[in-house]
Amino acid sequence: MNRTIELLSPIARAAATLRVMARGFAVLALAICLPVAAASLQVSPVTLSFDTGQPALGLTLRNTGDSALTGQVRIFAWSQDGKDDVLKAVTEGLVASPPMATIAPAGEQVVRVVRTNRQPQAREQTFRLLIDELPPAQGTATPGSAEAGISFRLRYSIPVFIPAPGMASEPKLSWTLKHHDDAWFLGVSNQGASHAQLSAVTLRASDGTRFEVSAGLLGYALAGSGREWRLPESFRAALASNGLQVESTINTHSAPAAAVAVSGN
Repeated sequence: MNRTIELLSPIARAAATLRVMARGFAVLALAICLPVAAASLQVSPVTLSFDTGQPALGLTLRNTGDSALTGQVRIFAWSQDGKDDVLKAVTEGLVASPPMATIAPAGEQVVRVVRTNRQPQAREQTFRLLIDELPPAQGTATPGSAEAGISFRLRYSIPVFIPAPGMASEPKLSWTLKHHDDAWFLGVSNQGASHAQLSAVTLRASDGTRFEVSAGLLGYALAGSGREWRLPESFRAALASNGLQVESTINTHSAPAAAVAVSGN
């Protein structure tokens, strides 16, 4: 059983679930049902954004439960291939200290996320921190204790952004609607030097017909790349030939309606 920590649209959740199954690692924050104690790990903040030249940021792990827990922090380079998010484990450029910690009940642990490579980059760098609440060692749970019950262990996925010095901060987006693999896909390309967080996305035809893609967070278009999202079967193909525009919130600000280029049958 899965629970998302990031607030994603039903479209994004369904696509993410398939990607996780195919790749064997979690791209999005998941909570997995395991025969262990109640999930009690909390993480703040939920996004890390460095200032230009800033060497480190702090991440706080809190234990809200009544027994000790172990938290693990792993770092992945985060990119996009035009269709999907791609994560790749990294061992340099960004490190977490400590990468693993045992936290007492009602206690907390500050993890420093440190830049080890501060060379200027042409565009914003992006990472994901996967933070897991690890189960207790096998055999440590006592019969009748909370650890012997069924509940949730959490995995958080925290986006990390490192800006490119001296570059314009606004993303530059172009939208497409494509038909392939027997489905319609809404795609976005970002030729700017910084990311775009996309939410409240709606397609609007010239006759006023509207189709809601996502009421909440849809996802991100990273600098110099982009991705696409599969639209549900309820999307009517007739809209594709009716002067489509997209309305969205970009980085928490409402953006002007933008034209959508349509391709495919």
